Amino acid sequence: MIADKKMRPKIYGIGLAVMLTSLAICSAHASPEPHQKLTLAQQKAKLVETLINTPAMKGAREGKNPEVAAWLAQSQNLLVQANSAISAARPEEAIDQLDEALRNLSKASSQLTADGSGGIGTQKKQFDEHNLQIESYRRTLQEMTNTPQTAAAARQLIIRIDAMTADGRKLFDSGRHEEANKRMAAAYKLAVEEISRLRDGQEVVMRLQFNSPREEFDYEQKRYYSNEILVGMLIREERATGEARKQVDAYLQGASTIKSEASAKANASDYATAIKDMEKANQQLNRALQMMGVPVF
Repeated sequence: MIADKKMRPKIYGIGLAVMLTSLAICSAHASPEPHQKLTLAQQKAKLVETLINTPAMKGAREGKNPEVAAWLAQSQNLLVQANSAISAARPEEAIDQLDEALRNLSKASSQLTADGSGGIGTQKKQFDEHNLQIESYRRTLQEMTNTPQTAAAARQLIIRIDAMTADGRKLFDSGRHEEANKRMAAAYKLAVEEISRLRDGQEVVMRLQFNSPREEFDYEQKRYYSNEILVGMLIREERATGEARKQVDAYLQGASTIKSEASAKANASDYATAIKDMEKANQQLNRALQMMGVPVF
């Protein structure tokens, strides 16, 4: 899961509460505490593992493009090294390795799109992708059953999602592939919307320190570029198709517009407003990531 950043006090040099993000491919000037770095590394590791195991990446391991296969092998090795570093409580080393793995995966995804070997073009692959996304959210719901505030609602939601996915499987098995994928897409949409609602106000936070408003603005820009890289990668994986893709494109356009406005305000030294705008831009990218199966709360 990736935790979205929401509200925080503006106290520079003392410490600002910002939301944990596993998408910070570019290192910020801010310095989280050691145990928070470890949490960040663990979440990044989960993200890299998820991306490595997408259907397109799995197929590419035995594909005809040796360069893509090499990038994937490097990413897998970096993930193994990062997990070892995490176990040894060396989070900074792990984060560097995971960032490199993400860059390799992004290059692999771009190349797969260029040579036409990575698209999820069949109904079966689309169905499998939906199933993978829903299962990710189902695990999150299972965790939420252990929290008193969300336990009852989470159990009810699991029942609803399981019923919808069971219908989808029956439709697919009977040859009604398009209907099956629509049913699975509806189950996924339900999971995204309801989990986001249940999670509202329950963010995991960590402490970062900024020495100036300019430094915080730079951090927000780096977070934006990191999120943008991942959104582009998932688009190339065809994690959003049809109406979902249109919505993702709308979020991307909205994010780009807001970011341009933020840059103009920062150039005029209005950093307070620029930072708020960058937060809004990142929220748009987070919504795009949610549409493509990356939990962002």
